[in-house]
Amino acid sequence: MTLAGEEVVKGDESARPSKNENEKKRQRREDLHDLLLHAAREVVQQEGIETAPRNLTFKQVFEHVESMTGRHVTNASVIGRIWENQADFQADVLVAIARDQERPEVDLTLQAVSAVLNEVDLTSVESRLYALQELCRVGGAASSSAIARSPIWSLWISVLTIATTTSDLEQRKRIGAALADGYETMTESWQGIYVWLLDFLGFQMREPMTTHQFTVAVTALNEGYSLREHVDGGIEQFFLPTGRNGEDQEWTLFGAGLEALVHRFLEPDPRFTPPSQGTIGGTIEVIDDTEPVR
Repeated sequence: MTLAGEEVVKGDESARPSKNENEKKRQRREDLHDLLLHAAREVVQQEGIETAPRNLTFKQVFEHVESMTGRHVTNASVIGRIWENQADFQADVLVAIARDQERPEVDLTLQAVSAVLNEVDLTSVESRLYALQELCRVGGAASSSAIARSPIWSLWISVLTIATTTSDLEQRKRIGAALADGYETMTESWQGIYVWLLDFLGFQMREPMTTHQFTVAVTALNEGYSLREHVDGGIEQFFLPTGRNGEDQEWTLFGAGLEALVHRFLEPDPRFTPPSQGTIGGTIEVIDDTEPVR
């Protein structure tokens, strides 16, 4: 066997890379892979994604890495070692964005509704219905505002557009599978939160509807409304006399639509027993750590 003009005598193990050396090389490749994917996502967050995407090139990402870390990366470092070519790299970046579970709008929405839940009155059906209404109003506004400012959500929509318009069938398949995974993960996360809220507020699903169907309906409404916001360039708000004493309150279209879905899917649970007042405050803290429903 000959390596770069160097003859290796059969049975001479000294010329072969050790297991530790191979492991170190593999680790270096993985580190470079992760570094370049992170850098590529920063580039597209700053510049957006063209539909090809023609602006996501090795050259741009290498320059970004060097400006941020001082590390010089070349085509020879990655082509044939990490990615087959630039198109393979671009697809990997788009897949990473599609699978991204970092959605800051979720945290901002949960922070807003936690404030409502800390003040909730669970002693009657009427007070629980009012709490549900407030969750729709406040949570809808918080979600709309957070998504309108979210660069991650905008990137995700760009990836969705590429996945449905690209002529590269293999790339479409890879990105489509990643988008499906991302959808499933996000649906499971929100479904776990909704199950917790139903239990806390004393509501149940109207038969034969399911929490999964409710979650998909709310998510689809939110995404569609958010697309409209991006096109219109603003969040439409209006006032309704929905306060405790009939005073006007500010609503968003998404919040109003969410309330309509809530009344179609949910009903008071006749078996519900309100918790003692002293346990409510501590209970609210678990909303951010709710486990997904499998």
